[in-house]
This record gives sequence, C-alpha cells and structure tokens, in this order.
Amino acid sequence: MPYVAFVKRNIRIGNKVKFDTGTFVAIDVKFGNNILIAANVSFDNKIDHDYTEPAVLMWNAARIEDEMTIIEDDVWIGNNVTVIAGITIGRGSIVAAGALVNKDVPACEIWGGVPTKKIKDRFNNIQDQIKHLEFLNISNIQK
Repeated sequence: MPYVAFVKRNIRIGNKVKFDTGTFVAIDVKFGNNILIAANVSFDNKIDHDYTEPAVLMWNAARIEDEMTIIEDDVWIGNNVTVIAGITIGRGSIVAAGALVNKDVPACEIWGGVPTKKIKDRFNNIQDQIKHLEFLNISNIQK
C-alpha cells in the first residue's frame, strides 16, 4: 500500500498481513498471520528519548529501546489506532478505530478507547471462542 513506512529493522511479517495507507511502524514488532491493519495506524515507542537526564536537550537525549510488540494471528486493527511498544494483541482480537493500545489485549476480545479498554468479547460464548482458537491452530499448521 502507498505511504506505509517501516523505520525499524526487527520487523517480522507473517502471511496475509494487510497494511492500509498511512501505516507507520517505528518499533520492533512481530506480525502473525491473517491480519488486517486499517489506515493511519501507528506503532510507536513508549518513550523514544530519555528525558530524565538534566542539562541534555531532548534533541541530544539518548534513544530508549522498547520491548518487542506482538500482533498475533487473526487480528483486525481499525483506522487511526496507536499501538504502544511492548504489548501483545491476542489472537482473534479487534481494536476499534481511534484507540490507544497501551496494554495487552487478550485473545478474542474487542477493545477500544483512549486509553484502550475492553468493550466486549468477540464471541457470544466460551465454546465459540474455543472453537475459533482451535480453528486458528489447525489453519496455522496447514499453511
């Protein structure tokens, strides 16, 4: 897609990962399989510059490395979402448009808001969730 930027070197991308226009990846991240990323999604550092050292300009401040971010299989991330480094978005989850993801999103849940919080479960009952996760296990073995 046009206007998609990757500015880190430790980025792993699985099969069938769609990045829409304006996606910006500025952190180390591992993308699983079958992922939809809508327009203008940013993957950003928690803290990019060490601002705690006195008598050092932000411009000259040391860069801070963040932990790996993991986007697991079968995830859909809506428009204008910001994902902060070091989190995991679990298998089968959805992140609503405009969210700020600053903590882990469990499998098969729908999260949104600033900061993000659980909106609801993706499936109506635990049996459907288990069925879906088992399906993902089988489909990943057969890829």
